[in-house]
Amino acid sequence: MKASKSVVTARITEIFSSVQGEGSRMGERQVFIRFESCHMECAYCDEGSKLGRAMSLPDVLKEVSRIEKSHGPHRVVSLTGGEPLLQAGFLKCLCRELKRKQFRILLETSGVLWKSFSKVVRDCDIIAMDLKLSSVTRQRCFLEEHRKFLGLVKTKDSYIKVVVSPKICQAEYEKHIRMVASVAPRMTVYLQPLSCGKTAFPRPLLIHLLLRLQRIGAKWLPNIRLGIQLHKLINVR
Repeated sequence: MKASKSVVTARITEIFSSVQGEGSRMGERQVFIRFESCHMECAYCDEGSKLGRAMSLPDVLKEVSRIEKSHGPHRVVSLTGGEPLLQAGFLKCLCRELKRKQFRILLETSGVLWKSFSKVVRDCDIIAMDLKLSSVTRQRCFLEEHRKFLGLVKTKDSYIKVVVSPKICQAEYEKHIRMVASVAPRMTVYLQPLSCGKTAFPRPLLIHLLLRLQRIGAKWLPNIRLGIQLHKLINVR
């Protein structure tokens, strides 16, 4: 396979086998490819400080094959980060090669970089998209970027994750949920309690908040659920 010079390498933090801890594929054993760097600076992020190394496409595929042989079988490769879409050229080439090896591709993304996503949407099978609420992330609002991203993703096997902290603004939450309902009313949304570090069990007050937000969201979306981070609960990465 030929690749342009701009996509010869990507910054990769780690490649490993584990179980998917979130969303509709929870509990499924997958190969994870974690990309370095993110354009976001979410207040709760626990991956931002991790440094990776430049890896060529053959190097990544070789490592995936090694992991498949030693820890497989796997049906899905999860592309996570960081933000994989920052390296969309490499991502496109990687997805096509992984598909040749009969893997399905799960892309985990902030749900903001819709222009980059438009270049790889056909190469991904499953999309895990975040809704970034500024009251939780402490960044600006990305409602319009999310709207455009969701317009591209709604025909795929996909789901949305919303991180919930005690500081969440209910009005902002409702605005984003109404947007999802207007663009992709059948989309499944997981409300996930903020969990920093290896803490697996949120405080009871946060659970009560999640249950209240679920009831509120159900006014507009039929598939709104509570989510957890299974990998933290069973103490695997």
